[in-house]
Amino acid sequence: MEKIDKILLESGTNELEIVEFQLDRQEADGGTSQGYYGVNVGKVREIIKTPDNITEITKSHPSVEGVINLRGKIIPIINLPKWLGIYNQDLPLNKIIVTEFNKMYNGFLVSNVARIHRVSWEKVEPPSSLMSAGEDECVTGIIKFDNKILMMLDFEKIIAEVNPATTIKEGVSEAKVDENRNKTILIAEDSGMISKLVKNSLSGAGYNVILAYNGEEALIKLSELAEKSSTHNKKIASFVNLVISDIEMPKMDGLHLLTKIKSHPVLKDLPVIIFSSMASADNIKKWEGLGATDFISKPDMNILYNCVKKHII
Repeated sequence: MEKIDKILLESGTNELEIVEFQLDRQEADGGTSQGYYGVNVGKVREIIKTPDNITEITKSHPSVEGVINLRGKIIPIINLPKWLGIYNQDLPLNKIIVTEFNKMYNGFLVSNVARIHRVSWEKVEPPSSLMSAGEDECVTGIIKFDNKILMMLDFEKIIAEVNPATTIKEGVSEAKVDENRNKTILIAEDSGMISKLVKNSLSGAGYNVILAYNGEEALIKLSELAEKSSTHNKKIASFVNLVISDIEMPKMDGLHLLTKIKSHPVLKDLPVIIFSSMASADNIKKWEGLGATDFISKPDMNILYNCVKKHII
């Protein structure tokens, strides 16, 4: 078993730590090439050598190889190259990255694990500029290094496809539409799928919704609303009443966005709900001093909606 030596990283600095891993691919000429990928250290519990035996389970997704018993926890094991459509049984998958997010443990089979990088979210670019059609659906961002390009995979999308019961469900219970019509919520979320589901659910409950696809875009939109607030000598609640933010986003992450909001003279009183797959008990302890109103772990939409009702101004 290999433990990850995590770098001490102060929350809210707009930096992240990435575990770089490799997936080998068989080329047409018989040679082997490497693809370079990354996952946020905050989602990784540990890295282990692939055991000799993985217990098969029936009626599972084709990418699920089975389960292992890891110190009393039953962990589903997902063949990542198979999910990506590049699996070759002649190429060994030597490591398992054990993750914890969305309140679940999962293991991902990979060829090898290289190192941990510490980078700014400003260096993480949206994938659409380099990915071909279809690829951008499973890549959330790219990071350019001198000798390679590292792709950040959408592990939440992978789990949602492998186990649909774990994904966010659209709609909220007992929504009173009329009382919400004059309230506006800004959502900062880089996943098109999740932002659409959250927007549709809150719009269906009567709220006005503003979408931003990363923290930088969210801050620009909020700053424009703050300027209107000051120009018209009105409270910020006349323009926006609450912010919901993911954490992992290109350009500016949700924790840095949170610190910017709480240090802004006009925006500082806005409630900010962090809605993230990384909102585990351990991570929340690290983030408590940043000023968030609440932390909600994906994918429970009803818990998020109840939190919105409780805190919206």
